[in-house]
Amino acid sequence: MKTTNKLTSLLGLSLIVFLGLHLLLGASPARAAGPMENIKNLIEQIQTILQTNKDQNQRLDLIEKATAQYLDFQEMAQRCLGTNWKTLSRAQQDEFVRIFSKLLKTSYADHLDEFVKAKVNYLGENLDGNHGEVRIVVIRPNDRIPVNFHVLQKSEGWKIYDLNIEGVSMVSNYRCQFDRAINAISYQGLLGRLKSRLKECRG
Repeated sequence: MKTTNKLTSLLGLSLIVFLGLHLLLGASPARAAGPMENIKNLIEQIQTILQTNKDQNQRLDLIEKATAQYLDFQEMAQRCLGTNWKTLSRAQQDEFVRIFSKLLKTSYADHLDEFVKAKVNYLGENLDGNHGEVRIVVIRPNDRIPVNFHVLQKSEGWKIYDLNIEGVSMVSNYRCQFDRAINAISYQGLLGRLKSRLKECRG
């Protein structure tokens, strides 16, 4: 349980890092910068938003509204479901992406102040065709957290689909949980649990 809680906390912290990518690029060509430069500029921009906007709802709104073009929630959701994705109808897939993305967005709300205080070291990037990985270390008091961003280059630019935090893949972690739930209680049972979790987060 302790490991799961820490992963959730670090996931929330790291989600803040990439949930404002659109703010960085604005009207600039999507391919003008590589993923490393984008993420570096992104982190600086997000920290500025958090430092200059004290109202949490306003900060969340500024971050969330700017993300649609650069977060590939469908790719993330599909990889998290694994082979179960293909068993769903298009309507079911769309519903899962909607619920899953809302859960991810709510997971970082409690970690905004932590990110303001964090520092980041940029270690480099690896590119292999249309795949890429950007490596950073998030530095907090008495804590150094390695985070790798996994990205895909599509027609509209680089999109993030996974985070590897201290050696643990967000996608792999969710896929294991979802597989167990589907095997135990069916896909509809899993969806019901996610909807209940979303209501709890909002409550």
